[in-house]
This record gives sequence, C-alpha cells and structure tokens, in this order.
Amino acid sequence: MIIERATLAFITVIAVLVGGWAAWSAAQSGHDALTIGSLVYGAVAGLLAKVFGGSAIAVVVRSLALILGGVLGIVAALLLGSGAGIHLTPTTT
Repeated sequence: MIIERATLAFITVIAVLVGGWAAWSAAQSGHDALTIGSLVYGAVAGLLAKVFGGSAIAVVVRSLALILGGVLGIVAALLLGSGAGIHLTPTTT
C-alpha cells in the first residue's frame, strides 16, 4: 500500500524532529550525533510507516528524497536571490 503525500510529509516532520532531538541529546553527552540521529530518524520513519500501513523502506527513501528536495530548493532560491542582488544579511538598527 502506498502512503499518501500528506501522510508522508507528516511522517517526515515527526521523524526529523525526533531524530534531531536524539542527535542533540547524543551530542550533549559526547556521543556521535550524526549516527544516533540517523538511526533514530530511520527507526521512527519506518515505525510510523508500518503504523500507517506502508512499506518502511519505501517511506524512509521517499522521506529522505523529500528532505533533499527541500534543501536543494532552498539552496537554489538563495543562489538565485544572490544573483539578483538579494542577500540575507542581518541588519542592525
């Protein structure tokens, strides 16, 4: 069964938040934040995929693709804005 886009977005947001919290907690206690965060992200996304009746591997891959697409979209927007003379710099007033 294929999970709908809205459910995939929900799974991605929850998995990112829990994975980020796990990575932050691991970094605070001196452990490898990237490994812990990635493992927790994959486990949460896979578990939520099973709860919603989908394939865990397919949902994790689609979720990572969704995140990658978002990051690339932000980078492209910043580069296009920079080329147009729009810069994101802090102002002091």
